[in-house]
Amino acid sequence: MKRRYFAGVTLAALLALTGCDNGGPAPKARGDRETVEAYIAALNDRDTGALLKLDGTTGPDAERDAQKIVKEKGGRGLKVEDIRISYGFGPDVGSAKITAKDSKGGDYSENLTITRDDGKWYLTILPAPKQDPSGKTPAETSTPSDGAGPSKPVSG
Repeated sequence: MKRRYFAGVTLAALLALTGCDNGGPAPKARGDRETVEAYIAALNDRDTGALLKLDGTTGPDAERDAQKIVKEKGGRGLKVEDIRISYGFGPDVGSAKITAKDSKGGDYSENLTITRDDGKWYLTILPAPKQDPSGKTPAETSTPSDGAGPSKPVSG
């Protein structure tokens, strides 16, 4: 009786740990090349949501920028001929050069920066967030320190 009870409790615990698993294989982490291929697929599908995920940026400005990219580059039926990824700054930052043909036979090429953060690959697709028009950093425009922090004057 105890053995059956223990087996039932163990089975229930295992099912609870697996959560809502659909029984399929665990999702595979997307590699650097697959990330670049997903970018081309997002352009072909005119999928702004996918572009945002590949870039990792959020917010209304990012959405507007992704829509602009889809309008300019999307829906061309790109067929990848070559993807070359080189790593000049270590294993987590690289440059991806894409060479493709569009559905009309036209040449397409693009260079993107690819980065790995916490094991996940991202592409730098969207423009950088807008800077303060004065060119000053937030540290230069904020209220001066009260002298209690690291910028405390040194007496001497």
